[in-house]
Amino acid sequence: PPEQAVVALRAPAGRGGGGGRRRKKKPPKDANDALRMGLDLRAMIDDAAVLPHDGILVFGDLREQVRHEVFHPDKYAGVGVPSLPSFTNIIKGFRRGEVTVLTGPTGSGKTTFLGQLSLDFAEQGVNTLWGSFEIKNTRLLHKLLQQYSRGPLPIGKPELTADFDALADRFEALPLYFMKFHGGTAIDDVLDAMDYAVYVHDVEHIILDNLQFMISREGLGKGSTYDKFDIQDVAIEKFRKFATEKNVHINLVVHPRKEDEGMKLGISSIYGSAKATQEADTILILQQEGMRKFVEVKKNRFDGSLGSCPLYFQQESGRYAEHALEERAAPRIPKRPPSLPPSAGPSAGGRGGGIVDIMSSPVSPATKSRWSEIEE
Repeated sequence: PPEQAVVALRAPAGRGGGGGRRRKKKPPKDANDALRMGLDLRAMIDDAAVLPHDGILVFGDLREQVRHEVFHPDKYAGVGVPSLPSFTNIIKGFRRGEVTVLTGPTGSGKTTFLGQLSLDFAEQGVNTLWGSFEIKNTRLLHKLLQQYSRGPLPIGKPELTADFDALADRFEALPLYFMKFHGGTAIDDVLDAMDYAVYVHDVEHIILDNLQFMISREGLGKGSTYDKFDIQDVAIEKFRKFATEKNVHINLVVHPRKEDEGMKLGISSIYGSAKATQEADTILILQQEGMRKFVEVKKNRFDGSLGSCPLYFQQESGRYAEHALEERAAPRIPKRPPSLPPSAGPSAGGRGGGIVDIMSSPVSPATKSRWSEIEE
């Protein structure tokens, strides 16, 4: 019988033993023995309960946690990106224990985008680890310094050394850490560095840029029988496990397949097998349609919210904004048809098909709204 039943059966056997030393009776080995011992089999059956399994839960086990999530959703949102509030509103922040896959065409600004995100995290006190396998750390730090300063660096101006040092001192105080690896690197070496950073520096967010450079032929190891797709799947599986067990967020850059230039990317465009898209909690794609650039949320396991956020690149700061700069060009004014003189048609307050001189006439709120639509 189960251990709990053995304990229950031993209890009555010890009673009624008089003042001397108690004599313990062995529990019955089966129903026949229990009947001969005079035990109440019906009571034992009525009191029996199913032994719970460590791997199975019922709603009652999680009811209070679900209640808390329903009434306090802000407690479960992740770290936001203050510089991109609309983007944050879609993904509800970056949560610990999750994996985000970012892809986009070559030169689309993936590193620039992640650099801005890492600075937003660090400025909120989130310890962040960079693994830059494609760009050397010096070039990456050059870019991050420019983004952090919100303006151009004093390149070629040694007279501004004091200004640069002041900026560098402030930047150095941020909780940012960088792996020394560059190019092809053994996955286990990367995981070892990540584990150290989490344990020693309390790192909460890890950026790996990018997967293809990390698992290039130099990182496969001698005598490896895996091909590049196998090693990519193994790497993604290990990173997924690391994020879950260490309760950190991993942002992983994966290049897309070779697509026709100008073609919009989808989830199936991500290079390799379906492992990356299956394991990812969030999938982000940097898209570009003509002069329009935006980040598209194609998968959001947290609450299913999908959408896109426009990105306007600011040359001086090297950062993205959700709105164009204030000094952008004014909306184009429609030209008057050559067949009509400037004064043709009704006045500004009238109705009809005439041309209104909007430069000198009062502009109503409705007209302002319409011009905003035209500008967009």
